[in-house]
Amino acid sequence: RRLMNLNGLSVASAAEMYSLRPEDIYLVHDDLDKALGKVAIKLGGSARGHNGVRSCISALRSNEMTRLRVGIGRP
Repeated sequence: RRLMNLNGLSVASAAEMYSLRPEDIYLVHDDLDKALGKVAIKLGGSARGHNGVRSCISALRSNEMTRLRVGIGRP
């Protein structure tokens, strides 16, 4: 029930509740720079301008989450 740009607070709360480390978490998020329907998986790295991912990195104090980027393409 949080805004997407503040979702890191919810992710961090769930991680604490279930004793998860950042490397145990998979973030699934949209990616404007990927063609519609294309996916990529990556471990760690920067938020690449995605505010939801930036929020998770900040709240968890780590960038070691696995990211599944789902392409939505540019309009």
